[in-house]
Amino acid sequence: MFESAALPHIEIDRTAVEGARRKVAGRGAVRQFSDREKHGGDIHENIDFIFDEIENSEPALGIDPRLILVVEIGTQTVGPSEEPEWHRSGLRIIEARESSRVVAFSDDPQMTEFVRRLDLYSQGPQKGQKSASYEGFFDNIVSVRRYGRQDRLGVALASALASSDEDDSLTVDVEVWHPGEQQKADGWMSLIGAALRRHGADVHDSFSSAAAGVSIMRVTAALAVISKLLNTDLVAKVETLPAGQDGHLSPSDVSLEQLSGLPLPAADAPVVGIIDSGIQAEHPLVRGCVTEAAAVNSFHNDGADRNGHGTAVASILLRGPIEEHLASGEWTDPPCRILSVRVLDGENKIPFNRLPQSEITEAVAYLAARGVKVINLSLGDENSTVSGDRAPVLAAVLDSLAKKFGVVFVVPTGTMAPAMYSGRIGPEFREDYPQRMLESPDVGLIDPAPSAIAITVGGAVPALRSAELGTHAIGKPGWPSPFSRIGPGINGAIKPEVSAPAGTLGLSIDKNILQQSDAFRLAVADGRPDGSALVAYDVGTSLAAPRVARACAIVQEAYPEASANLIRSLVLQSVTERVSPLQDVKGLTKGVREANTLWLGGYGEVSEQRSVLSGDRDTVLFAEEAIALDSVHLYTIPVPDAFFISRRARRGITVSLCYDPPVRARRMDYLGSHMQWELLRGVSPEATIDLLLAEEKDVRRARREAGTRLDTLSDLSDQQKLALRPSRMARSAGANQVGRIEWKSALKRFNENSSELVLAVQNINRWDFAANRQPYAVAIRFWVSEELPPIYADLRAKVRTMKAQASVRAQVRG
Repeated sequence: MFESAALPHIEIDRTAVEGARRKVAGRGAVRQFSDREKHGGDIHENIDFIFDEIENSEPALGIDPRLILVVEIGTQTVGPSEEPEWHRSGLRIIEARESSRVVAFSDDPQMTEFVRRLDLYSQGPQKGQKSASYEGFFDNIVSVRRYGRQDRLGVALASALASSDEDDSLTVDVEVWHPGEQQKADGWMSLIGAALRRHGADVHDSFSSAAAGVSIMRVTAALAVISKLLNTDLVAKVETLPAGQDGHLSPSDVSLEQLSGLPLPAADAPVVGIIDSGIQAEHPLVRGCVTEAAAVNSFHNDGADRNGHGTAVASILLRGPIEEHLASGEWTDPPCRILSVRVLDGENKIPFNRLPQSEITEAVAYLAARGVKVINLSLGDENSTVSGDRAPVLAAVLDSLAKKFGVVFVVPTGTMAPAMYSGRIGPEFREDYPQRMLESPDVGLIDPAPSAIAITVGGAVPALRSAELGTHAIGKPGWPSPFSRIGPGINGAIKPEVSAPAGTLGLSIDKNILQQSDAFRLAVADGRPDGSALVAYDVGTSLAAPRVARACAIVQEAYPEASANLIRSLVLQSVTERVSPLQDVKGLTKGVREANTLWLGGYGEVSEQRSVLSGDRDTVLFAEEAIALDSVHLYTIPVPDAFFISRRARRGITVSLCYDPPVRARRMDYLGSHMQWELLRGVSPEATIDLLLAEEKDVRRARREAGTRLDTLSDLSDQQKLALRPSRMARSAGANQVGRIEWKSALKRFNENSSELVLAVQNINRWDFAANRQPYAVAIRFWVSEELPPIYADLRAKVRTMKAQASVRAQVRG
């Protein structure tokens, strides 16, 4: 497939030095409320008001009221370590939002233990105490109220209710609180389902997952019943069904002759799954490449595409940039075969009687049972966007499936209408639209794009062709497509991770209006049943995702035993940083410009070749491991000699780390553990462990009290602690992490260890089970410009020497 020198990536071993992260002791915090008696009394008033409200309210749908509380939290950080304290107080957390709001329920209608503790806190410090009992807990509570009707009302449902008659019926998705225990969750689902049926509603489908921490059902009911549902305590959210995705295909005049005799994938090529609207398996662009066109839902008679969306996605996955191949007349072998599972109908919607969570779970199980490891999922729910710490439901389901089945999901950010953020359209919009996107609250990722483990793909402006006179392209090649939704992800994670061509729009100079132009669109297979052409032109982030799924398939073909973590890591290390559309914007600090650029387009553009092959001057080292919770792994990595040559020439390093933590939706910390890493030079593995341990608060305190000098990571020089971008804090918010650094002159040798790097990988437990080990993969890419000597043979020889020396040391120890 690739013409240039093809060299395999180099596998490395972990250094036989391991450390354990200590549990961090708590630290005293500044009190928010100096008058404990008054503050305790205020909380008591909140609780009493809730009790009175419940006592005087009628059971909604015949279901007795439950204590579902919204607790507003103050300025102190509330993390997973505090969750047991809530439980001991008689409250179980069922949602946490933006570290300032907690939703909890109590099985005890009198909240006996909570009130007892509150009374002790209100009394202030007792004899021998410096602080009041439970001071930290109650001082961080600002107010308590009942979770109410407006909390449950979805935005789209509010509009629908305002425009509907009382006798109308609506089909809605009803999210039910998941208490963390599946048996109790099932009981709550059964209770609500039975009540709805008694009131004449149809419960079409239900889904509940302990792994994802979600429970949801799809219901058709009269507006009067939905109104009562909004007053039911066990209900978290009610929302209307998402709209289908409209296509904007423009037929081309490509002939059958131009598509005849296209190359086919190898008989043993990996099979990539597509979950979409099905596939037209006999279309010339996909013919001979489809192993099966399946439908797991009896609503669909077969796996044939009745919309065209799935066939368009498949054509890009198989053929890559079709417009380029049409222009050159040259086609490459497809890197994979396709197994399509149809979940969308002819209007590009999930059938009304099925939940997307159920459809996708069944589709993924079907694909995984047939050995599929890479899955393209180009769909989304416009009614559900990412919000702070809260994971959308489908994203949480996808993450739990990725963990369970060990698969790579590739998903788009979602497509939107520029009118959502554009304001007045004029000539300046062509270049300032990225700033307008960043200023809008309405352009965030749609479900399931915030999925932590999936690779999320944003749309990018492609290479531009000549358009009709008077029409100019919006943006420049590599900039975000003006219809591509942007990050960040959950907890500020870098999302999308990458971007790929999705097309752009044109601006009519005379009329100052946005319009479509085939010159700015992508060529795709026209799989519509009533399509008048073989190839059509279209735009959308759905067409960007298969370009990245294609790179994943190429990695899987080269490394058939690779885990999903390794596939993602090798793909992400290949990214090329795009030119920022904000580079000429004045008034932005370097940090803000970098963060906003990442939210617009991620780490950059994937290279299919670099994902799977090293070169003489572009060499990748990689490793797969599993790490215990609260532990450290180290990798000793040689620096190529070319990095020390005194010559004005570019050289650099890219590091990627990918892992698949357990997740739980609506909780204080979405990820079960947080992994992070640092890259050090001239520091021995043993010293690295000491430095990492010194970062712990309890160790710092103990050494300070003993008068012992303390060296920490922050004490290292820039030569020793490599400042990869983005920062550790920024990249470690997600499960797909990339950092890079570049030099334009030679590195200096400053001690006996300065020819080696140490990659220190940490796994910090949040709420995962202590006995679990977290699998992960890392990839380290070294590259130099043409002015410097090749590095591949040098690195390979150094790695072999290190492995031999490690083997000898192991034998001596044995």
